[in-house]
Amino acid sequence: MRQNRYPFASLVRIGLTVALTATSLLAQQSSTPPQGDARPAQAEPQSPQPQPPPRFTTEANYVRVDVYPSRGGVPVTDLRMEDFEVLENGVRQKVQAFEHVVISPAGPQSMRAEPNSVRAGEQAAANPRNRVFAIFLDIPHVDVAASHRIKEPLIRLLDRILGPDDLVAVMTPEMAASQITFGRKTEVIADMLRDKWFWGIRHSIQDMDQRELDYDRCFPPTDLEMKAGQTRSELATKLIARRRERMVLDALRDLVRYLGSVREERKAILAVSNGWLLFKPDNTINDLRVMSAMTGQREPVPGNEPIGVDPFGKLGVGAGRAREGTPVSQTTCDKDRMFLASIDDDDYFRYLMDVANRNNASFYPIDPRGLAVFDSDIGPERPPTLTVDMANLKGRIDTLRTLAENTDGIATVDNNDLDKGLRRIADDLSSYYLLGYYTTNTKLDGQFRKITVKVNRPGVEVRARRGYRAATAEEVKASRAAAAAPVPDALKTTTAALGRLARLQPGQRFTIHVTPVLDAAGARITAVWVAGEVLGPREEFARGGKVNIVQKGGPTIGGVVSDLKPGERAFLVKLEIGGVESVDIDARVTPAGEGTPMSEVVTVTADPKTLEPVMFKRGLSTGNRLQPSASFEFSRTERLQLQLPLAGAAKPGSGRFLDRNAQPLQIPVQVGEKQDPDGQRWLTADTTLSALGAGDYVVEVTILNGGGEQRVLTPIRVTR
Repeated sequence: MRQNRYPFASLVRIGLTVALTATSLLAQQSSTPPQGDARPAQAEPQSPQPQPPPRFTTEANYVRVDVYPSRGGVPVTDLRMEDFEVLENGVRQKVQAFEHVVISPAGPQSMRAEPNSVRAGEQAAANPRNRVFAIFLDIPHVDVAASHRIKEPLIRLLDRILGPDDLVAVMTPEMAASQITFGRKTEVIADMLRDKWFWGIRHSIQDMDQRELDYDRCFPPTDLEMKAGQTRSELATKLIARRRERMVLDALRDLVRYLGSVREERKAILAVSNGWLLFKPDNTINDLRVMSAMTGQREPVPGNEPIGVDPFGKLGVGAGRAREGTPVSQTTCDKDRMFLASIDDDDYFRYLMDVANRNNASFYPIDPRGLAVFDSDIGPERPPTLTVDMANLKGRIDTLRTLAENTDGIATVDNNDLDKGLRRIADDLSSYYLLGYYTTNTKLDGQFRKITVKVNRPGVEVRARRGYRAATAEEVKASRAAAAAPVPDALKTTTAALGRLARLQPGQRFTIHVTPVLDAAGARITAVWVAGEVLGPREEFARGGKVNIVQKGGPTIGGVVSDLKPGERAFLVKLEIGGVESVDIDARVTPAGEGTPMSEVVTVTADPKTLEPVMFKRGLSTGNRLQPSASFEFSRTERLQLQLPLAGAAKPGSGRFLDRNAQPLQIPVQVGEKQDPDGQRWLTADTTLSALGAGDYVVEVTILNGGGEQRVLTPIRVTR
């Protein structure tokens, strides 16, 4: 049976980004997804000589332009302001600010100042003198051998090009662009690339996500394909290839738009990929297949989703899937089939390059295969003919070259000396000029304006920002109003609470949540409740496992051992603490029999102003009993319960839901009180999530104490 290893593969890739912020306390901030531009109808340092710092402004008619002049691939470093000519829509502009930036290696990692939050990273990235790099790992289109081949050259490139103020982020197709984190220390990236070098999944039949597994179920091989020894139908293979390509192009588009929202100046995207075929519409994909050559039986005609009965006996459209254990219906697969048959990635690719130019992003594609001879593997699936394979190989390489040429980048392809190719990228980005001017076109019309930069020196090739979109009067007015308006305290605290959701990462395998119990004075931790949860498909825990909780630091070092029962994925353990102000809790879970242990360490501090609840959930997977939850992510089909330890004369108050803007929602939260046999009192907050759409929310609970009240905010992410 084919295993779904894709969630684990996601963890490996996302770990690159998570590791970047290991010292940055991400839980204190949150980032806001950027507003993207509209899609066409079809698709869903230091200067070498001391100079006065130029005055860059944020006025609506002020434009900054970064320029990369070179001769024979070598940067030109001796240009002056009068050597440049800037045209906007063919009209000459007066350059009023000039700076030459030369990048030198950043030196020891310990000397680099890491942003301490997501917001701080974005602010540093917005500085025009700091360069911004994004590494995009095209997981579906890089095979495991190539991902191993590129790791050391890519690490050496980062060490060569990054200056002390430069920032780098890592993204994979499974991530949202708003999840990336800018950092300066590259040692964590290097460690992940070396330890998790097997991130490429091209040609792998095991690294599949759930939707791809659904395609195998919905579109099984025909009898002729099974006789030919094919384990997957040609239709499913086509759909998977098309879906993966569109997913990657969508991710690149979102990355470009997000980087454009962070800064105006040039952004360099190092896209590690074997390239793409750029699928065009293919109506034959929708043709009903002959499933049996003997009887002539064809596939059923697609129709509406059938009515079924769920495990609770309720009648509804598609409800029978839960009873049958089927993630999606045949109708959903058929809808995907029709959509993927109609996509035009060739047109979408041109749109991507247009978005990149409008957002001043340059692509530096890197083909980690080196000098490739064939595009497809010999097996396990039947390879195409040599003619088709050669055309596919040429097409993939051409897409990488086209992407670089049309966004003023450099493509590293068809070269077994990857270091040599990457040195060209390092040289290209080692020196640049920052120019600033007040546009003569002061209209606030929202139109795109083309920028042309020339140099009055023969033989110099100039690559610069290609243009910008002028602001509208409404945008200027809104921006000024937003800058002047104070941020309400409620919104600040809600935003800070939502920032804790940064710990949620696709593919996470194990996580813990620690609730400290404080003494009467609220100054020391007397005990902790540790909730742990095994996430994703973990077959090795079918027979249960062993849980080991260890206290590190403090006057005493203690621990507790517990069992994870067969079939269970969560545990809740109480650990007595010898009265400390801060403690590290190390939780490790080991599967029974063979299996890899998983662990996580969390630091908790005695702070009566910051209380943590014990979280429970109840739903289809848990039956009628509450199950401890360590993750802040819940399904709409689940019921949520929070429990907060009460001390002294504290009493339960009220509860409510808040959205991202700190606005209350009409979702009831039932607040009560219970007491343990050992005398510990708990506030309980119980609510259902079915009325919420997918998104991020905050559960606010108040505790009454001495005539005042304390607000406790718990962020949650609701999924389908």
